[in-house]
Amino acid sequence: MNVQEKLKILAAAAKYDVSCSSSGSKRQGPQGGLGSACSAGICHTWSADGRCISLLKVLLSNACKYDCAYCINRRSNDIPRATFTPKELIELTLEFYRRNYIEGLFLSSAVVGTPDRTMEMLVQIAKELRTVHKFGGYIHLKAIPGASSDLLYQAGLYADRSSVNIEIPTDRALQYLAPEKNHASIYKPMNFLAERKLEYKTEHSRYSPKFLPAGQSTQMIVGAAGETDLQILTLSNGFYKQQQMKRVYFSGYVPINADKRLPALTTKPPLVREHRLYQADWLMRFYKFGYDEIVDTAHPNLDLELDPKVAWALRHPEFFP
Repeated sequence: MNVQEKLKILAAAAKYDVSCSSSGSKRQGPQGGLGSACSAGICHTWSADGRCISLLKVLLSNACKYDCAYCINRRSNDIPRATFTPKELIELTLEFYRRNYIEGLFLSSAVVGTPDRTMEMLVQIAKELRTVHKFGGYIHLKAIPGASSDLLYQAGLYADRSSVNIEIPTDRALQYLAPEKNHASIYKPMNFLAERKLEYKTEHSRYSPKFLPAGQSTQMIVGAAGETDLQILTLSNGFYKQQQMKRVYFSGYVPINADKRLPALTTKPPLVREHRLYQADWLMRFYKFGYDEIVDTAHPNLDLELDPKVAWALRHPEFFP
């Protein structure tokens, strides 16, 4: 299989990961190198559905060892499989950048062999781009649960942002849909990176290379396990306060696998619910609403007909005499 064939498979496989951004880091272009990153964001072109495209968004491999019910790349699916070599991905990134196609790299992967082996290849790609090719563009690197602390630390030195996807909002539902996973193994790299970032900021001067300057993000699938919006926003609130997450992304459940454990959706993905969650998230991050002001046990789900801000106002007429 040549590089173009691999790219077609692995770029398509990456589209379900929406925890992808291209801002939050201010990295100056290295002398004699190429590329830089801007905290204000990178805008290059727009796709037909309105999404900004600025990064080479791709998987290292889709040959996964896990068999998660909701994932297109699960090992029981009969789909074309491909795996890049680190050299192939490095050359792709550099050549795409030189042609002005991209401003950076969003690199994720299925777990190939072991978490350490997968993370080792991801780190190798980022390290060689930075140190050998003097690449100053934006790099978002997926952190693999189960990988060693040393590899996660190296990822933080070379990447602008990292992400570990929580995937399913409740641990019980995650273990039902993905028996080989649990929230404890996902929280471990999140907490490690958050702690190291805080330590690095304290110990190093502002002139030292930064550790994950654009922080962390995560993603939740919405509607695959019967969770309420209260459960989702409670979890998001914890991420922002405890792991200092920069963003929590929500992805409406898409029925891509036939599995009796998953809900049978006959309509489109719950995009309105996804939109309401982003509106609520905005109220929490920028207007300092508590999650329990937006939803509570009496109203555990957001109103699909009303903006969360309007719904809050209607429940609190005492604020508008």
